[in-house]
Amino acid sequence: MYQEPKNTDHFLSTYGCFVMHCGPLRMGCPGSEDDHTLHGELPYTDYDEAAIVVGNDEQGEYIGVTGTYDYNRAFGDKYQARPLVRLHQGSALIDVSMTIENRSNYPMELMYMCHVNFRPVNQGRIVQSVAWTKESMELRTAIPEHVKVSEEFVDFLRQLEKNPRLTEVIRPGDEYNPEIAFFIHSPKLDEDGWSHYMQVHADQSADYIRYKPEELDHNTRWISRTDDQAGLGLALPATCDPEGYTAEKNKGNIKEIPARSSVAFSVVAGYLEKGDAKEMEVLIGKLLK
Repeated sequence: MYQEPKNTDHFLSTYGCFVMHCGPLRMGCPGSEDDHTLHGELPYTDYDEAAIVVGNDEQGEYIGVTGTYDYNRAFGDKYQARPLVRLHQGSALIDVSMTIENRSNYPMELMYMCHVNFRPVNQGRIVQSVAWTKESMELRTAIPEHVKVSEEFVDFLRQLEKNPRLTEVIRPGDEYNPEIAFFIHSPKLDEDGWSHYMQVHADQSADYIRYKPEELDHNTRWISRTDDQAGLGLALPATCDPEGYTAEKNKGNIKEIPARSSVAFSVVAGYLEKGDAKEMEVLIGKLLK
């Protein structure tokens, strides 16, 4: 929606970048009992420091961007957020990481999501290391307070609740206005602990993302298509579901970072050429057997 990030205090006023870190104290759509903003402060905060980094690792030479954000509230939480994105030479995949360090002498509550946004394309085919069942893909039926819906949308939700596979192919006539979301359960993992997701294009190249459920044990699929905007969260890995603080607290999903400790999360996302996409589809097929 925007050509560049906006200096704002609301998630929806700077929405549209490829990767947005959400949280870490509060995350998701606030419910009627919540007083936090949509997806917390990280998506639009002003960082205290920023830097370009270059280096060489087992994948070869890379260039990246990093920075630090210090959150410090009197009689409240104290943390430092340290994101890092790296692009390796000869690759169209981006290594995305976030470290959250609790600098308080007391535990800190944690709600974090890595919000990666692709563009849904007509006839785009979703390939995933998750079964297309209503048990593995739980439809979010609650309507967030910030959206308005039509009767056609409600009817589409009823169909998807019974058969999530209807979303396997992005069809032009389907009602993703304003958005639908699935909570993804029990993903299949490769030998290194990664779960994989693709949107395969007509030319057989693909959008791609992978994450480790050992680090981020919740995952949401999000699709939005209107006449004004479109977005596809193939996989939005997180520490909890995006239903707001009170709902996640009641479900027992709020985690903690111990005093003077840190947590780190890693996601890989980007583009696969035709041959690499085919190899990945074969791998995903083997994981589902």
